[in-house]
Amino acid sequence: MMSAPKIEAGLVSRLERLSGEDPECCVPDYLDLSREVTRDPRFATALGRARALADESRMTTVALLRRRGELCACEIQAALGVTHATVSHHMAILEDSGFVSADRRGKWIYYRLKPRAQVEVP
Repeated sequence: MMSAPKIEAGLVSRLERLSGEDPECCVPDYLDLSREVTRDPRFATALGRARALADESRMTTVALLRRRGELCACEIQAALGVTHATVSHHMAILEDSGFVSADRRGKWIYYRLKPRAQVEVP
């Protein structure tokens, strides 16, 4: 049998004031709810997408693509002031997370936002 989780004293008083119930009985419910959320298959996808946007260069790129519609890798490089390899790295992350699509035209790669590029939280 699992032992009850240790509850921080300040949390006990806050939960008692909030719910009027004994926190010892509701904390396991919150833990179960948390486990249910994180086990949802959509959770890992949403987390990966959020992490993809948690970088200043990638977030800037998404904002630029939103304003311009389409940018070549060299235009993104010029806008960010980084190396071509760094642009490739960032764009791979944005592609893998479903935010952008790439279109090769000869030597050039053009990027644009995917139509449904928002983060969906389960």
